[in-house]
Amino acid sequence: MVAFFNACSPEDGQIFSPYSPTESRYVLPYPIGTAYTCMQSWNGPYSHQDVFYYSVDFSMPVGTVVTASREGTVFYYYDSFYDNDATEGHENILIISHGDSTYSRYIHLTYHGVRVKTGSYVHRGDTLGYSGKSGTPIAHLHFDVTKVCYNRDCQTIPFLFCNTGDQPFGPKTGYEYQAWPYK
Repeated sequence: MVAFFNACSPEDGQIFSPYSPTESRYVLPYPIGTAYTCMQSWNGPYSHQDVFYYSVDFSMPVGTVVTASREGTVFYYYDSFYDNDATEGHENILIISHGDSTYSRYIHLTYHGVRVKTGSYVHRGDTLGYSGKSGTPIAHLHFDVTKVCYNRDCQTIPFLFCNTGDQPFGPKTGYEYQAWPYK
């Protein structure tokens, strides 16, 4: 395996373009060396319109490790809905506050699958918990970023992952993204 290190921007509060992966502070929300397929990306036909326009769904089996995409403080989590409960609104969720009025959200986690506590500080790549299929009929991880607002109906904002292949206008549906090492 060739060692490839992508230069992800540090957590220094700098302004960055959401369309420049080399300036992004977000890494893929799963461990380095693993790869998952984007089953629905920005403006996806099933549920990524309106406020969820800038959302990404990664196809992954229940119990897959989910990692922090960016440093921050665990703001909120709920993980008491069962997998196989496809009722809308019954999604297990974890929200990270990044201290700059942005929040990353990890949705459809497995029942009792969160491994961090509210108020905990996490670094990029730290294990947050495990993927599931709460509130959905298909096992996957939904990831998005919001600004100022963290509720269900918050407008998502554009982001790119700095530790994977080219995504000039966001991740693409049907593409597999491997998590590369980063600095």
